[in-house]
Amino acid sequence: MEILFEILIQFVIEVFGQALVEILAELGLESLKAALERPNRSPWLAALGYFFLGGTLGGLSLLVRRERLFLPGPMPGLSLVASPLCVGAIMGAWGRYRRQRGQTTTNLATFGGGAAFALGTAVVRFVWAR
Repeated sequence: MEILFEILIQFVIEVFGQALVEILAELGLESLKAALERPNRSPWLAALGYFFLGGTLGGLSLLVRRERLFLPGPMPGLSLVASPLCVGAIMGAWGRYRRQRGQTTTNLATFGGGAAFALGTAVVRFVWAR
């Protein structure tokens, strides 16, 4: 039971930490988009860009901490599926919240954009973290 609780806590910390980083990135990118007066582009192309941006963030995080953030659980690679799905849902909700209030958003504030960013980060950390 203790291991299950530990895995759950690790997962929650990973998902909400990633979501917080993505929300801050979305706010910064939205400000840049507004300054440049550019509309959102193709969601598929944006998702590909966010995947690479997430991979870059994953690589930078390896410079700070090369070790895994948490010990591998009973299902190695679970973060490659669960994190993008959960973070994508959080970013989709964040985007809906902002659009309902009349604010503009980037494609990062969608399920696809958020999931792609989280997947990029997760893949890099999964492959290269010790």
